[in-house]
Amino acid sequence: MQEYILRLCKEVERHRLWEKESRLLLAVSGGADSMALLGLIQQLPPEWQPQFAVVHVHHHLREESDEELRMIQDYCWSQGIAFFAEHWSEENHPKSNLEMAAREFRYAFFADMMEKWPATHLATAHHADDQLETILMRLVRGSTLKGISGIAFSRAFGRGQLVRPLLAFQKDELYRICEMARIPYREDSTNSELTFTRNRYRNSIIPLLKAENKQASRHFGDFSEDLQDAMEVVQPIVAQSFRSLFTKVDPDWVLDLVAWQACDVSLQRLVLSHFVTEQMIPAGHDFRRSQLTAVMDLTENPSPQKQISLVGGWQARKRYDKLIFLSPDSAKADFSDFSEELELNKWVTLPSHGRIGLFHSDNAFSKELPLDAQSVGIKDESALMPFTVRSRRSGDKIVLNKDQPFTKKVSRLFVDKKIPDEERRKACIVTDGEGRILWVPGYAQSVWLSENDKEQTRYRLIYIK
Repeated sequence: MQEYILRLCKEVERHRLWEKESRLLLAVSGGADSMALLGLIQQLPPEWQPQFAVVHVHHHLREESDEELRMIQDYCWSQGIAFFAEHWSEENHPKSNLEMAAREFRYAFFADMMEKWPATHLATAHHADDQLETILMRLVRGSTLKGISGIAFSRAFGRGQLVRPLLAFQKDELYRICEMARIPYREDSTNSELTFTRNRYRNSIIPLLKAENKQASRHFGDFSEDLQDAMEVVQPIVAQSFRSLFTKVDPDWVLDLVAWQACDVSLQRLVLSHFVTEQMIPAGHDFRRSQLTAVMDLTENPSPQKQISLVGGWQARKRYDKLIFLSPDSAKADFSDFSEELELNKWVTLPSHGRIGLFHSDNAFSKELPLDAQSVGIKDESALMPFTVRSRRSGDKIVLNKDQPFTKKVSRLFVDKKIPDEERRKACIVTDGEGRILWVPGYAQSVWLSENDKEQTRYRLIYIK
């Protein structure tokens, strides 16, 4: 056990994670990782041990969560450790994006407790195997340079710092620590379910890498540190270029495309990556490489006016020699000017609410949808691509009723359905390549669409509010 304690002391010193005078909150879930972290912190020599307390969130997602809460609570009480818990009640669970919502609730509670206790640091039990999984996942799906550099040992969080002191420890070492120190822990039953992406990597892919080299996770950790070191060296150059190219027009950002075109492409990519990861996207949102490429393409597009949707509700709008990045709030307020082409098998985030996408009917993703998703098939080949989603316009008309086709104004449709003005302003319109209205999601569909999932159609439009 002493070997592991000394290793933790070296990691704390090497990365300057905290000082003796710091006040540390430990995020403990009840698994072997976080319980091993708690056990190690307990046994640190006096000169390395800060004042600490434990925080835990009961998500009410699994039956065994009650038992986990009791185990941590009993352990802390028996050891004289301050313990704080919060409940995420079931009535507050969203219908979709449950994992992201749980994370946001958890970290909001941690930030709140940093203020109340108060604490200078929050420590989580991310370890070397987590680092390996994270880097692989981001490489496979595409990410920014900062994204593929993996998990950092520390970053700003709340009123202080978020630290990960176990990043140099492998998972099996944490099990060994719990066994040696007789520290209780509980296994999360969902860790073996392959429905979650991370679990598929953890249970199917990582074992193959470790069969090739047992030190694979350590080598990925070295790669992460090397890449983060390189980024730290180049960061001053990138930051200076960012300040000369971007202007803050609160709450939005404006990129000077004339000055941008004079920059080397490699610098453009680094500056754009810096912008989206440091300025535009809050911590926790994953900005994929495909979106960086889409923004780069937008800057080169010959059209003087064009726009695309970005993650988190942001929009990028090209307006002649400027590229305007509209914040989610600005995009919602300016929905009257929204228009974006639907690309096959890609989602478009709507400024007002939700998202919409065009998919092949046999696309597996289109069949794994939340219960409130709306889906229609495009059955008539006369509906020409490209399809566009846009805001309402004066005079919009839609062809209804397949037996006796007739045209109806969208505005009249809302009146007949007694739709409030606030909802009318949020409504979006899907048109085909000839400008014909195919769909008003949530309100009406044209004669060229079908709601029947069994009917053979080549494409499906999917809307999630």
